[in-house]
Amino acid sequence: MKGCYTNEKIYLFLSFTINTVTTVAAPKSFSEGFYYAKDLNIMENVKYCVENISPSYDGYIIIFDDQQRTQQAVRLEHNSQKHILLPIKYNYKVVIIGQGEITFST
Repeated sequence: MKGCYTNEKIYLFLSFTINTVTTVAAPKSFSEGFYYAKDLNIMENVKYCVENISPSYDGYIIIFDDQQRTQQAVRLEHNSQKHILLPIKYNYKVVIIGQGEITFST
């Protein structure tokens, strides 16, 4: 009995694709308005930096304590450098004025 052989060849191609996804938390920007520190998702008693990422509009940030006393006021020109803020508490009020886009970072 003769074996049955064919000229067909089987090719096995293994393709491994490694997809790496780099996740970078984009800083959330805030526009003109009244906020409590907790609304800005910042931690209490931590020094944050603030900057204006708007390419053409200035912004202002004013921070009031729970006694409505001004704790800090900063003018942020468009594409500003980072400015260090004093530590903020959750019950502090933050006022952003102008058309700038303000971001917070540590």
